[in-house]
Amino acid sequence: MMLKPRLTKYMVMMLVLVLSISNVGLAAAADKELSKIVVSKNELSLEVGDSSSVTVTGVYTDNTSANVTISSSWSSSDTSIATVYNGAITAKKEGTATITTSYQSQSQTVQVNVTKKVKALSKNVQSLDLRTGDSKDIILTATYSDNTTNAEASKVAEWSSDDEKVATVVNGKVTGQSAGTAVITGKVGSQSVTVDVNVEVVKRVDVDKKQVNLLLNKSESVKLTATYPDGTTKDVTDLAEWTSSNEKVADVLKGEITGYSAGSAKITAKYGTKSVSVDVDVDLTSKLSVEKQSIFFRLSESNKTANVVLTASYPNSADVNVTDQATWTSSNEKVATVFKGQVTAIGAGSTTIKATYSGKTVEITVDVDTARYLDIAGIEDKLAMSVTGDNKTKKLVVNAEYIDASTENVTSKATWTSSNADVVYVSDGELIAYKSGTATITTAYGGKTVKFTVNVDVPDKYEMDKKKGSVAVGGTLSVKVLAVYGDTSKDVSEDADWSSSSEKLAEVDSKGVVTGIATGKVTITAKIEGKTLTLPVEVGMASGLEADVNFVVLSSKETQQIVLTATDEDGLSKDVSSDATWKSSNSRVADVKKGVITANSSGKTNITAEYGSNKVTIQVEVDVISRIEASEPALSLKTGDSADLTVTAYLSDGSERDVTDKAEWKTNSYKVAQVTKGKVKATGSGKAKITAKYGSKTVTIAVDVDTLKYLQTDKVTLTMKPGDKVTLVATATYADGSEANVSKPALWKSSRIATASVKDGIIQANGKGKATITVTYAGVKTKVAVVVEAK
Repeated sequence: MMLKPRLTKYMVMMLVLVLSISNVGLAAAADKELSKIVVSKNELSLEVGDSSSVTVTGVYTDNTSANVTISSSWSSSDTSIATVYNGAITAKKEGTATITTSYQSQSQTVQVNVTKKVKALSKNVQSLDLRTGDSKDIILTATYSDNTTNAEASKVAEWSSDDEKVATVVNGKVTGQSAGTAVITGKVGSQSVTVDVNVEVVKRVDVDKKQVNLLLNKSESVKLTATYPDGTTKDVTDLAEWTSSNEKVADVLKGEITGYSAGSAKITAKYGTKSVSVDVDVDLTSKLSVEKQSIFFRLSESNKTANVVLTASYPNSADVNVTDQATWTSSNEKVATVFKGQVTAIGAGSTTIKATYSGKTVEITVDVDTARYLDIAGIEDKLAMSVTGDNKTKKLVVNAEYIDASTENVTSKATWTSSNADVVYVSDGELIAYKSGTATITTAYGGKTVKFTVNVDVPDKYEMDKKKGSVAVGGTLSVKVLAVYGDTSKDVSEDADWSSSSEKLAEVDSKGVVTGIATGKVTITAKIEGKTLTLPVEVGMASGLEADVNFVVLSSKETQQIVLTATDEDGLSKDVSSDATWKSSNSRVADVKKGVITANSSGKTNITAEYGSNKVTIQVEVDVISRIEASEPALSLKTGDSADLTVTAYLSDGSERDVTDKAEWKTNSYKVAQVTKGKVKATGSGKAKITAKYGSKTVTIAVDVDTLKYLQTDKVTLTMKPGDKVTLVATATYADGSEANVSKPALWKSSRIATASVKDGIIQANGKGKATITVTYAGVKTKVAVVVEAK
C-alpha cells in the first residue's frame, strides 16, 4: 500500500518536531547531574496479547526531574515471553521476564508475569450472609482463551471490599466486621465478579426488660437478643448501639443503665436496621416504710443500739433497701443518735428519729427508760394514815411499766415529794405521819408522774357498802355508810341521816335498815358531814340473774349483744341488759356498754354484769384463732379468667368465721395472677402463690395459669408447591380438658423461610425444599413438616 505524498510529508514533519523537542530536553538535561531514575512500575501482570506502558523519570541533583522514557534504552530477559519498545511492554506467552531500562549510568528493572488470557471468570456464590467475626470463602474459577480452567483462581485474584467496616476479604475469604451490607469484588486479568455480603441482618431485636426502676447512682443491666431470619438468636448486648433520651437522668453503656437524677428517660438499643427501647424511671419512690415504728431502750441493759431498715417502694411493687442512702436525724441527740439507720441510746427521755429519702419522710419514736405508766401498789388517789398505831408509817412500792410491756421496781429510782412535810414526810417510798391534816405525795420517774392524797386522821371519803340493792316485798336489807381511811374503813351508819325517795315502796330506819313495802324502784339517801350518798334499790324485782351466754369469741372490731335476764321471787323474768352495771377486766381487749361487747385487740378478758345484789361473769376471747383455711388449696386458670377464694378462721371455741374481706392478700407474681379480697385474676401463663394472712395465721394457694395438657395442629405434614398457601389451626387442650383455638396468640416459626414462611398459622410456600414449622403456646411446642415440590 502506497502512502499519499501529502500524508508522508506530514508524518516527516511531526517526526522532525518530536526529535527537535527531545533534543532540546536532552540538551537542557545534559547541563545537569543525574541523581537516579525511577520507573512507574516495578512489577506488572499481563495476559498473553496485552500491552502496558512504563515510564522512566530522571531525578537530578537540583531536585528537578524529567521524563526520559524515550531516551532510555530498553531490553527484555526473554523476548519470547515479553518484548519492550520505549517503555511499551507486550506479553507474548506465559512465563516471567525481566525488563531492564537504562539511562546514562542508572538502570532499573520491571518484573513481568505473563499469564493466559482470561476469557471468563465464575463464582461459587451469588451472595453471603455472615455474623460478626464469622468467615466464608468465595471460590473463583477462571476460563482461559485456550479453554483451560483454574479452579483456584481465588488465590491469584485481586480482591476488594467497598466497605471494609462491614466486611473484609483476603484471598477470597470474607469476614464479617459489623452489621451492614458490602460488595466484594474479585478480579483476575481483565475479568471481575462481585458478591453481595449481608452482615448481621436480623429479623428483630428484643430486650429482656421493657421497664427499669433505679435508685440514684445505681445500675441495672438489660440484655439485647437478635433473632435472625433462620430463627436462631444471639446475645448482641455488647455489639449494639445504645443511646439515652435524657443522659442527665439515665445513661447506658453496653446494656448497663445507670440512674443519675430523678426523672424518666428512654433507652434505645440499635442493632443493624432494628431497634428497641426501655423506659427508665429513676428514684420515683411511691412510699417509704420502716420495720419498726417505735424503739425502746433500757440504759441498764448492755445493748443500747438498734438497726432500722428503711425500704422504698416503687410503682412496679418492687421494694428496695435505701437505709444507707437516706438522711437520718434525731430531734434530741441527748436521748438518742442515729447514723445510717443505727440508733444508739444516750440518755433517758423521748426523741423522734426521721429518715428522709427522695422527698419522703418516715418517723420512728424512740424512748429511753421511758415509762408508759407508773403504778403504786395498793394506792389509787387517796391514802389514810394516823399519827398513832400501825397506820403511822407506810412503805410504798412503785413499779414502772415500759413501752415494751416489761416492768421494774423503781421505788428507789423515783423522785418522791410531799406538799406538806409537817403532816406527811416521804423518802424512797416510805411515808411517816406526824400530825392530822392532808398532804399530796408526788412520785416521778421516766417522764411519768403519779400524785395521790394522804389524809392523816381524816376520812378519805364516805361511801355505802354496796352500789345497788334488792329486797323482797316485806323483806329487809341492811345498808352501811363507811368512813374510808386509806386501806381501812369504819361503819358510821348511825351518824348519818337516812331517807327514802318513796316510802310507799320502801322505808329506811336510822341505822340504814331498808324494809320492802311494794314492788318498784326506790332511792335510799344517807347524808353525813355534808356528803350525800345514794343507793338504788329494787323492791321485789330480782332474786336471780342470768346471761344468755357465758363464753364469747369475737374478731377484732366485732360486737355482740349480751342479753341479761333477772328473775324475781315470783319467778317472773325481765331483760335488764340496759339497767345492769357492766365492767371489763381488760378494756384493751374488749369493752362493754349496756350489754354490747366491742372487741378491740387480741387477748382474753372477763365481762361482769351486776344487777341488784346479783352478778354474772362472761369470758371473752378476741382473735384467738386456732387456724385458717382457704376454700381451694389450688387453682388452675386461663389468662383473663377470674376465681373467688374464701378464707375461714376457726376460733378457739370451735366456731368458724368468713374473714375473706378482713384477710391480707398477696401474690408472689403479678405477671401470673393478681388478687384483691379473695378475687383472683389470671394475668399471664405460669405459676404463682397466693397468700392470705389473718391474725397470726397464714394460708397459701397454688395457682397455675394456662396449664396445657398438650398442643396440636390440624395437620402434621404438608406437601405444597411454590405460591401455595395453607392455613393451619393450633388447638390448646388445657388441664381441665377444655380446648381453645390459639392460632393467633401462638408463636409460629419456620426453620427455612426460603422454603416456607408462616404467620398466625398461614403457611406460604416460597421455594423447593423442606422446612419445619414450630408453633409455641404457653410453654408447649408442636411441629409440622412441610415439603415444597417444584412446579
